[in-house]
Amino acid sequence: MRSTPLILLGLTLGGCAATRYHYDPPTQAIPTAWKNAHPADSLGRIQPERPVAAPTEAPPQLSQTPAAGPWWAVFNDTTLTRLETQANALNFSTRAAVARVEQARAQLRIADAQRAPVVAIAPSTYYSQLSALRPRQASAIPAVAVNQNQFYVPVNVNYEVDLWGRLRRNAQAATANLQATEDDEQAVRLTVAADAANAYFSLRGLDAELLVLDSARQARRYNVQLTSARFKAGVDNEIGVRRSETELANVEASAVELRRQRAGLVASLSTLTGRPASSFVLPSVQPDSVGPVIPIPDQRQVPATPPGPLLPAAPVIPANVPAQLLARRPDLRRAERLTAAADLRAKAARLARLPTLQLNGYIGPQTTNVGDLPKLANAYTYYVGGGFNIPIFDGGRLRGNQQLAEAQTNEVVANFRNLTLTAYEEVETALADVASSQAQLAAQQRALRAARLAGRLTLERYRRGLTDYFAVVDADRQTLDAARLVVQTQTTQLRAAVQLVRTLGGGWQ
Repeated sequence: MRSTPLILLGLTLGGCAATRYHYDPPTQAIPTAWKNAHPADSLGRIQPERPVAAPTEAPPQLSQTPAAGPWWAVFNDTTLTRLETQANALNFSTRAAVARVEQARAQLRIADAQRAPVVAIAPSTYYSQLSALRPRQASAIPAVAVNQNQFYVPVNVNYEVDLWGRLRRNAQAATANLQATEDDEQAVRLTVAADAANAYFSLRGLDAELLVLDSARQARRYNVQLTSARFKAGVDNEIGVRRSETELANVEASAVELRRQRAGLVASLSTLTGRPASSFVLPSVQPDSVGPVIPIPDQRQVPATPPGPLLPAAPVIPANVPAQLLARRPDLRRAERLTAAADLRAKAARLARLPTLQLNGYIGPQTTNVGDLPKLANAYTYYVGGGFNIPIFDGGRLRGNQQLAEAQTNEVVANFRNLTLTAYEEVETALADVASSQAQLAAQQRALRAARLAGRLTLERYRRGLTDYFAVVDADRQTLDAARLVVQTQTTQLRAAVQLVRTLGGGWQ
């Protein structure tokens, strides 16, 4: 066929031009270490208090394999592990992310298909009649109508030769989009896992705080009985009785508020694990007591340190967290892949302004008798051809498309750099939160020990008549506030560790 040299030339040019592309990832200054990756002193100061020098800007080395594994195992909590497993498998945000990955794969198949020829069989049949009054070449030909049957089974072929690599750029952009969507799935899984861990630790913190309030309620009951007995004996006045009743009611009201917050966290966990809130229950490990008023003992029992089983110990975080672990963050990998896709689309938009070469043809039997279709030797027709489409004037549409794609690339690059800076900010903040919560917890535990000792001494002085009940009320309030702050800080410490895991892309191992 005479078109064969043209086809070969087009394929050769297309193969050569398609390889001439180079992608330069956007550069970003990457620190060599974290400024706040050091313990804080008793006043919350993190040493050394000086910035870490950043090296010259360089493209980030982003891993293309998901690094986030079952990071929640560091907390050594079986209930948390069970919830995280359920959230990873059943959460509907995760399922939607998986569906977006399938959509991106389909888009890639569509983009790849643009580079392949389109082959289709288009069988057709029709019946026609030529008019008897049609123009005739000779008057001797009788004026009669002519009826015709046509049966045609052609194979149509259309193919655009990728002369300049435009179609290949589009396919590569679809590949980068697929990679970005896969990274987005990992980012969603990491976010869901972090949200589930935060909700779980907040819930267990409320459980521990409820136990603190339960211990305080038992102490307040003792105070009501003690002040009532002293009032009946004429040792004290009625004001002490009413103040003790007030303090008991305040503790009970605080417990009601915490249970309200707990119900909301349970409902949140149910959604994160893909189940209706009405069918999800997460009971406390140690439910608070609701028994009757106990008899007055010889001495009021002072509650021990807030229970440990409800709140696991915070994981040990290494002093020197490597800065390059930030490259495992799926949101950064996604942003970089979107940058590559935008750059490829901009290149494709520029190449769209160049001439295109279309090859097409058809071949197939054509006859007036359906029984003659298998007789290919004498009953087929074909066409093979092709042509260039050279843009000359389109009012600036192609140039506008190129400028739009280039501006979109600049936007994506700026977003990537801003996201990188935000990631560094989040890591530094999380490290500072971890260090500060450790120092704060140590100080509050000291305050709790001192408050309990002062409460015992104050109560003993009241029993001996050396002080009034207002001193007991003040000492009990300080003890309760200190105990609740210890539990709240333990919860904050665990949530800070979870946030550090999230900001580092799934852990520090």
